[in-house]
Amino acid sequence: MAGSVAQAQTPDWATQVAELDARLAAVDAAGNAADAALERLEAQQTLAALPKTRARERLDAYEVAEALVRRAEFALKSAELEAQLLALDRERDGILLEASRRDAELARKEAERMRLLALAREEEEALAAADAAIEDAAVQEAQARELADAEAKDAELARLEEELAAQAAAKGDVLASRSVAGKPAYRLSASAFQPGKAVLMPEAKQLLQQLARKLKAGGKAWSIEGHTDNLGNEDGNLALSLQRAEAVRAVLRAAGIPAGKLGVKGWGSAKPLAANTGKNGRAQNRRIEILPK
Repeated sequence: MAGSVAQAQTPDWATQVAELDARLAAVDAAGNAADAALERLEAQQTLAALPKTRARERLDAYEVAEALVRRAEFALKSAELEAQLLALDRERDGILLEASRRDAELARKEAERMRLLALAREEEEALAAADAAIEDAAVQEAQARELADAEAKDAELARLEEELAAQAAAKGDVLASRSVAGKPAYRLSASAFQPGKAVLMPEAKQLLQQLARKLKAGGKAWSIEGHTDNLGNEDGNLALSLQRAEAVRAVLRAAGIPAGKLGVKGWGSAKPLAANTGKNGRAQNRRIEILPK
């Protein structure tokens, strides 16, 4: 009877041991050499001893072996989970690093954008300041021009008034003779002209025509030089002095003096006879000099 029981239990025992071997083999196949190495070694040793276990000790031995195999399975699973966690940690670190790089790049781009905005604002402010300065300069220049024009007009009016007064007071002193380096010369006052113009008065033309007959007889060359006072701007003074000298030359030429014998110059206010600080001095400076060459 006992023998028949032992024979009946042998396949079950062998099956159970085979199942444990298969489970441990699965652990060996699934893990690396280092994964659950100690647990697998202990399970292998215990399973290797199972076939030699006496019948009455098999139940305890099986439970111990099954527990060791289960521990090896758990150890392998734990190793796999740790590997997965490590991989996830590495992936997370990579994501965080990439996020940090992106944040740094975004921060750099934002800093660059702010710098460019600041430069643009500075440039706009500089342009606005330059435009304002140009506008102010243009306004000041226009005001200065207006002031200069007004002063020139006032000066011209003052000259006209003085020339009108000089004409009213002139009594035979329109054309005067004098001597320069022992040679005869002549001086025509500003009262010979219409005030502020290069147009000769009729009496002055007659005097010049009479002078022309005398100069023509002498056959000499003459320089006709115009002068003004310092009222008004110098460009206008130069133009007026030259125009008046040319007007005198035109009368002398018309009276028969060859053009080659008559030269003209306009000096403006550059060669005064007297100080331009008073009416009398300015009246002396407004003149035409007819000088021998």
